[in-house]
Amino acid sequence: MFVLRGTVVTMRPDGAVLHGGAVYVGDDGLIAAVTPVDAVPPGFGNAPRIAAGGLIFPGLIDLHSHLMYNSLPLWTEPSRTVPWTSHNQWGRAPTYSAQISQPARLLGAAAGRALLRYVETRAIIGGTTSIQGNPRGAVPPDNDLIRNVDSEKLGTAEDFIRVSTLVAESKEALAPYAAAVAAGRGFIAHSAEGSDPKLRSEFRLLAEVGVVTPQLVAIHGGALNAEDFAALKAGNSSLVWSPFSNLWLYGATADVRAAQAAGVRLCLGSDWGPSGTRNVLWELKVADLWNKAHSVFTDEELARMVTANPGDALTEVWPHPVGRLERGALADLVVVRRSPGSPYRSLIEATETDVRLVVVGGRARYGLRSMMQPLAPSATAIRVGRLSRAIDYGDPAITWTNVVADLEMVRKDPDGASARVAAFTLDGEVDPADAFVLLPDMPAPELEDDLTARAATPGPVTIPPLEPLTTGPSWFDAVDANPFHDGLLSGLREYAG
Repeated sequence: MFVLRGTVVTMRPDGAVLHGGAVYVGDDGLIAAVTPVDAVPPGFGNAPRIAAGGLIFPGLIDLHSHLMYNSLPLWTEPSRTVPWTSHNQWGRAPTYSAQISQPARLLGAAAGRALLRYVETRAIIGGTTSIQGNPRGAVPPDNDLIRNVDSEKLGTAEDFIRVSTLVAESKEALAPYAAAVAAGRGFIAHSAEGSDPKLRSEFRLLAEVGVVTPQLVAIHGGALNAEDFAALKAGNSSLVWSPFSNLWLYGATADVRAAQAAGVRLCLGSDWGPSGTRNVLWELKVADLWNKAHSVFTDEELARMVTANPGDALTEVWPHPVGRLERGALADLVVVRRSPGSPYRSLIEATETDVRLVVVGGRARYGLRSMMQPLAPSATAIRVGRLSRAIDYGDPAITWTNVVADLEMVRKDPDGASARVAAFTLDGEVDPADAFVLLPDMPAPELEDDLTARAATPGPVTIPPLEPLTTGPSWFDAVDANPFHDGLLSGLREYAG
């Protein structure tokens, strides 16, 4: 247990911000108390007291990602001169398999644990404590660093949430999900991704099978209109907005103005490396850029899209509150440097260099070495840009250097990696006793109709250099080169300072 002292931005409905406040973190991984003064609750008399030196927020929640692909660079299809209109199109683009599917699949098969640690690290340095998008095949998942929404059990044997990444096209395909929702499970589903109005049929199908309920988290909703948002509101469902990916691929994004007017609970998601941001902290900046052009949200409402709103969506099925700093909530916290303006503006404008501490389930996982030392003395060093930080992978033998080395071994010798994968693959099926293998959850045209048929990758594979942890000039240059967003995303460079 420990006490974190500073300015506490609770994200509660009343918008309370406690200057000179304290968050009391219990050994059970829950928040024991949040006080405006240092009124010590029972049992905390000898607990370590840590000065935050910044703003204490709930940990950020990323409700849409595809973790397996987050070592890859931004992708564009050279032959494409106009934006796509549907998610059904780009998965068959000429360069998609070679540049996205095959590299990710080989890394996931040959260095699954390292890949998962890499992408979780990329998330946590941006303040993320929970993320959706667990790669398939890792059972049980390596969940040491941050919570994975898809498979988080919160110390129980419960399976709280079902996920549909590839859109179900019939009532029969949705029947298992409908049964799960009826039993109280959550359901996270891609729906209406793109600009083609015909994609609305995907959402109508969800409504027809009865899953538009408080447990539904719909992802993208790019083609939805006011009628659909009214249905989402009536069901008290949530919508995840991924504006960068939408603008990158389709040149348009969800009509969040109409969604906000309808009262829909809005959340943010970073999507994936090939068409998304480094982490949800940067997706918050994309939302801010969009908002500067359209004036729909307050800064507080934007901050809620990565804290209280996704937290409320998860609390529909999780046994403990999350996304707010209050007694009994999960002790998932992030401390960011305070900048001029409101606390919410500080979060919106913060970059990885401004993240001072990240706590998951009451355990310090990443942050300044001076803050990590009393809370996680076995944490190891990691360089984040030009800065030195400390990270706790749960085992001092695991270091960031080791993680990168394991991935680089595959990248530099893909043929050898493919041969090693073949050695622990039996008749095209992975032997789980021999390897920790991640399987794709996105289109893999080289596997035709069966995404799980093989872990090994046929033919030569080129794996691009690993993306840096922090967002830098080369990434901004790639953003500038894509014409589909009409220059809106180029404004992200300004947040880097």
